[in-house]
Amino acid sequence: MGRSLIGTPVSQRRLSGGVISSIGVITGLMHIDHLLEDLHTMPVVSGVVFPLCLSVVLLYAGYWLATSDSRGEQAVTIAVWSVAGAICLTLVGTAILIADILVHHNSLPATGGNTPFIILPSSVIEGAVTGFIYGIYVTWSN
Repeated sequence: MGRSLIGTPVSQRRLSGGVISSIGVITGLMHIDHLLEDLHTMPVVSGVVFPLCLSVVLLYAGYWLATSDSRGEQAVTIAVWSVAGAICLTLVGTAILIADILVHHNSLPATGGNTPFIILPSSVIEGAVTGFIYGIYVTWSN
């Protein structure tokens, strides 16, 4: 039997679950901060509550992965896809912000006048959840 490069299957699951949960915690804290700033506005549900729920889902997904009976390589694959999804959609969110700044000369209408950086944590969490789901699909289809 070959030994993995990053430890035992249990440590791989725990590390992978920790990476996924930490994305959920960090983005969740960012969304809570945004929720407290914009509690009086109407687009709170789509702009804050939904991404905040995704953060909680990702927090639980990391816990589930860390305590599951999946093989260590499967857990690493799921974590890699989660991080890759987060990176890809963060790049898309960054491109949207840059295009918005260039086209509208710093007025940022796409953010509704709010801080534009709420787009980035939303992009991170949506990409991480999408990557997590795809990572599960990849590991279960093999």
